[in-house]
Amino acid sequence: MNTSNAETRPVRRWISIAAVTALAIAVATVAIVLTNSTPSAPTASSTEQPADSGDDSDTSVSPLTSVPTPAPGPMSTNEESEVQRATASADAVIAALDEISQRGDGSAVGIESIATGWVLGELQSHAREQFDLGYKQVGSAVVTSVTPTAVDLAATPATITLKVCVDVSKVDVLDASGNSMKNSLYNPGRPVAHIYGAVFENDTWKISSHDIPDIQDCPAA
Repeated sequence: MNTSNAETRPVRRWISIAAVTALAIAVATVAIVLTNSTPSAPTASSTEQPADSGDDSDTSVSPLTSVPTPAPGPMSTNEESEVQRATASADAVIAALDEISQRGDGSAVGIESIATGWVLGELQSHAREQFDLGYKQVGSAVVTSVTPTAVDLAATPATITLKVCVDVSKVDVLDASGNSMKNSLYNPGRPVAHIYGAVFENDTWKISSHDIPDIQDCPAA
């Protein structure tokens, strides 16, 4: 077993849950979640969702304003066009994560139009977690590049894998007392690489899987 990888996994898993805020601190209430693994590629059966046993009756039911109105349409045979559509969904997921973290009111309403499977549950769990902990994000993540790494339009459903570089250098997180947690945030000094998998579902591309690769090679912003 690679000790170094084992030690960094909790930090990378928190990045996966928060996707853009990435707290590198031990939080007892989420310790079990931090050690879970996520799928690394989109699959037709990627429907497992992180467990969320919280009572949602006190969270907001106000829809996320960053989630675009779905515009479903049949898939073409043009890879470039479909990659652009999948990229738009990945961009929307990151924008939604920003809004979820900034609002901190527990709402992930509307996210099902751009996310499915594991990622849908991941976003919903993160919204609840932010609410329970009283954390709020200040600032926004910036997507610096998107690179398709795999495209299979012939699969059932069709799948696209994207490497998305995200700059979180302007992001801070405030705890429940309003104190900055900037010094505890994961900061590699360059944009963080995320691997997002998209599946073509109900005539639209939805993000279904998410992982943080061991190799972080995004160019400096």
